[in-house]
Amino acid sequence: MTFEEIAKELGISLTRVHQIYKHAIKKLKSPRNKDKWLAIFETLDLIEQEKTKRNNLIQGVDHDNND
Repeated sequence: MTFEEIAKELGISLTRVHQIYKHAIKKLKSPRNKDKWLAIFETLDLIEQEKTKRNNLIQGVDHDNND
């Protein structure tokens, strides 16, 4: 979605969208948020590991049924 589309959807100016974007990026880059980001990435990694386990299990079950 472009900034122009966001501005139109929210009924705000393009300049305001840019201001909000810059402010959000600044907050995300803040060193105070480092621990929060690490926790998010750890959670995403765990989710991905569980998906892989589930897919491997499903594929293993499928292979057993094909024998």
